[in-house]
Amino acid sequence: MGRKKISPIELIAASVMLVVCCGGKVYAIMPFGAAMFCALSGEVFFGFIAPIYLLCAFLFTFEVWRLYVAGVVIFIMAIRWFLGLKFVRFDRYVSKILFSIAAIVVKTVLLGLFVPLADALLTGFVALFFYYFAVNAARCAHKRFAYRTSVSESASMCVVLIVAGLAFGRARVDLFIIGLAPAMFAMAMFGVCGIKYALAGGTAIALGMGLVTDTPLAVALIACMLAIVAFGSLPRIVYTIAAIGVYAAAAVLFGTDPTEIGWNCLMLASGGVLFVILPRRAVGAVRTYFDFDGSARLAVRHYINRTRADAGNRMLSVASVFDETARLMNSLGESLPDYAAIGAALADRICPYCKNRDGCDKIQASKAFAELAERAHGGRAIISDLPEFFTKTCARTVDVITESAAITDAARARARERDSENKAKTIVTERLKAIKDVLEELGKSQAEPIGFDGDIEDKLLNELNNTGIECAEAFCSRDGITAVVRTRSASRNKILRAVRVCLKRNYEIVSLEKTQAAGWSVVTLKKSPKYEAVYARAGVGKSGVSGDSYTFERIGDKFLAALLDGMGSGERASESSGAAVELIECFYRAGFDSQSVITGVNRFLKLPNTESYSAADVAVCDLDSATVDIIKIGAPPCYIKTTDTVLRIEGSSLPIGVLDELRPYVTAKRLYPGQMLILVTDGVSDCFDGDELPEFINGLTAFNPETTVNAIINRALSLSGGTPRDDMTAVAFRLYDAPKKRKKFKAETNG
Repeated sequence: MGRKKISPIELIAASVMLVVCCGGKVYAIMPFGAAMFCALSGEVFFGFIAPIYLLCAFLFTFEVWRLYVAGVVIFIMAIRWFLGLKFVRFDRYVSKILFSIAAIVVKTVLLGLFVPLADALLTGFVALFFYYFAVNAARCAHKRFAYRTSVSESASMCVVLIVAGLAFGRARVDLFIIGLAPAMFAMAMFGVCGIKYALAGGTAIALGMGLVTDTPLAVALIACMLAIVAFGSLPRIVYTIAAIGVYAAAAVLFGTDPTEIGWNCLMLASGGVLFVILPRRAVGAVRTYFDFDGSARLAVRHYINRTRADAGNRMLSVASVFDETARLMNSLGESLPDYAAIGAALADRICPYCKNRDGCDKIQASKAFAELAERAHGGRAIISDLPEFFTKTCARTVDVITESAAITDAARARARERDSENKAKTIVTERLKAIKDVLEELGKSQAEPIGFDGDIEDKLLNELNNTGIECAEAFCSRDGITAVVRTRSASRNKILRAVRVCLKRNYEIVSLEKTQAAGWSVVTLKKSPKYEAVYARAGVGKSGVSGDSYTFERIGDKFLAALLDGMGSGERASESSGAAVELIECFYRAGFDSQSVITGVNRFLKLPNTESYSAADVAVCDLDSATVDIIKIGAPPCYIKTTDTVLRIEGSSLPIGVLDELRPYVTAKRLYPGQMLILVTDGVSDCFDGDELPEFINGLTAFNPETTVNAIINRALSLSGGTPRDDMTAVAFRLYDAPKKRKKFKAETNG
């Protein structure tokens, strides 16, 4: 059965293994090339590796008779390969082993003709022994090393690398051990693949070279490999130079000749240069390809993203249901009545008792009754708008007016019911649309995949463990960090400090919860916003109980400040504005947008049993971008105080609860750190004339919100003669740059 697809990576890996095995030599025997060729011929394209084996058999010795021996091995394995193309049983594992053993045995017999019999027999025995490891290595090459190797496969690869070390050790010209260059390049690449690869592969190559050269070289190479592992997180050129330096130091300790150390360092440097000049993309591709630990997390990450996508899609489906329901409610209108049928019913109650019924024009009468029914059903006055038929022809006009008046009254009653129903339907429709918008936004955010950063995760894992936090696993995404830590070592301050060191940004702990696994906890963190808010309120009531209400609340990464002035003063005004404030808080916490929030609160205040009015100032500030949305509804101007001026923000709009359709004034401003937003009620603003209030604010030197609002209230009381004419309230807040509070952060984490 022929191979349908040939991979370049597979062919390159097979070629390298075959070349180094052909060059491997122990004392006077070279048993590894034939065994590796036989193993590869069962896995890799035969037409590619056969010429390479034949060529290497001659080039490493320049003995012509080795071409004949290699040719016989190729001939035997070619028979199996061609038979395998036609018969499946010859392509099975047992057939491959039998033909390979036969090829090695025949080669051993032929070797006896050219070398001492003892060497031939020893070559055959070692080749058969090595064949087991070669088969596992060939299987790894065939699979392109694209999976986590088993213990036997890993051991087999180490044996092959020992043979590679034998080949590298033989490659020398006078004092130059040329094989040190590819050895250094190979060890550096193992360092890219991971610590386990570097330790196992580097040690194997060093042992192989030590068998051919001397023990001090092997030990020095192992020290070089350990330096690569230790400094692997540094730039490539740095840890390459460090590794060569460690080799030289180790070689000096073993008394190696300085001249030999110099030449060996030169060879190592040549291999290091080849590694350093590799494109960064190629090195990253190798690291990613052999990152089986990181790949093992892909299943969990895919499951997380798949679950989020499913949840997001379901939210979007539910949102579409709400949207369709709202659309249908708007499309359902009252059907037009059948005025002809209503007119006919009205005629049946009057015409049978009319003395002129026999001489009446039935067609004109039906038309007139239908017209009368339409006017009566529309609630129009009947007496002043009777059809001409009833004023000139009909003998029962009085009865017609009486009956049609009853229809008019019923129509007006139904109209009032419809108005109430339409208002209720409008409210429900608005709520459905608002819920749809929230679900749609949540669905889109949930359906968006989470990106993970493996490098940061490894760095954070090491940092946490180095600071005394026993961490088993950490996931880093754009949404935040989740880590599994030992409960006994889960110090909040140490966790925050380690995260800040790794990610160069402040994070805050969302939760630290114990898991079902005894002794382990899960800590969840999210990015701290760039800015924080400091705020204050000052006020005085006209009659003891102020009708003004306010709120300051942190909602996620947003800061909400609202000031509402209830109609009038006293408890009733306080209850009205307080209810509106609570509704505003609830709506924003639920994730509704500003328009939905204001519309919902307005509808509530318009209910018959709760009808009341409130002027409102609402400010929603994004603590990450410092953008503040200012919503003004019937409120006096608010002010942004900077270091040298005051910006007035005013908008014309009726208070909440006056009209069914509310059109608030909305503007967006950037509130830089050091600037302050000030909101006041009309009880304060009415005490000042013209630009007196902004000029007074501009004259304040302190940027402390508490000092500012107290100064404004005191000034307003002074202007009103010491007695408030209305409820007076002023609120203010400003942002400060959170990362600049480093001293405070260090004090908390070190504590």
